[in-house]
Amino acid sequence: MEKMILNLDIRHYWHPGAGEGMGAYADAAAWRASDGLPAIPGRQLKGLLRDAVAQAGDYGWCEPDMAARLFGRRTEEDKADQPATGPATGCLRVSDARLPEAERAWLAGPEGQGLRPHLFRTLYSTAIDGKTGTARDHSLRGIEVVVPMQLQAVIQTLPEQGAVPQDWQALIEQVLPLITAVGGWRSRGLGRVVLSLDADREAAA
Repeated sequence: MEKMILNLDIRHYWHPGAGEGMGAYADAAAWRASDGLPAIPGRQLKGLLRDAVAQAGDYGWCEPDMAARLFGRRTEEDKADQPATGPATGCLRVSDARLPEAERAWLAGPEGQGLRPHLFRTLYSTAIDGKTGTARDHSLRGIEVVVPMQLQAVIQTLPEQGAVPQDWQALIEQVLPLITAVGGWRSRGLGRVVLSLDADREAAA
């Protein structure tokens, strides 16, 4: 089993969607890990990486089926009249992206507890009536976002899911610039990010 560390340098407010509201406070809450700190679910990262590798396949940077081999097939790709390409789940697993362990430990301690609420902000927007130039009634929307920070996720191989391409690390590193934002509301400028890949020091030790 091989492991690599995916570093996320998030340089703008970002919204890890939870699919839930916060009553009158905000219409969309930020997703939190079990420790109550902001994080990005591994399934979201896996989807972004899969789309980037699929795009690389379209560009001719890698084999067309590499996205399915690494990250599994999507349900809509399983067609009865076509043979399946790649394992159902893929040979790579992506963990949740979280703050480094030292920072999580500090925020869990007595000194950091009081600062945890300051990791979050609420942004508000409203729709403008084109005829009057004023805000439309009942159009105010609030979204909970997280301040810029650096997160880390682990990408590890799953040999039992099939042969792992030898150059998978180089391919992942090559496609990272194709991912420019994470989280929800990316098309509205949230979640701007720079990604990088490092060897897992613990695994190498």
